[in-house]
Amino acid sequence: MRTAVFSDVHSNLEALQAGHDLGVGRWVCLGDVVGYAANPEACIALVSDMAAVILQGNHDATVAGVQSDE
Repeated sequence: MRTAVFSDVHSNLEALQAGHDLGVGRWVCLGDVVGYAANPEACIALVSDMAAVILQGNHDATVAGVQSDE
C-alpha cells in the first residue's frame, strides 16, 4: 500500500484537494492543518476523512487554545 506523509496544509483547501486523488492508500498528517489560508474548517474535515494518523502541529495547538503563539 502506498503511504503519503504530508504537513503544513495551513488551511489551503485547493492544495489539499489537488493531492487527495493521487491513488494513495494511507495518508499520514504531521500537523498544521489550519493556519494562514481561508478554509480551516473544510481542511479539518477533509484531513479527518482521509488521514489514518493526524498529529497536532503548533498552529493547530494555538487555534485549539493549548499553546500560546508567543
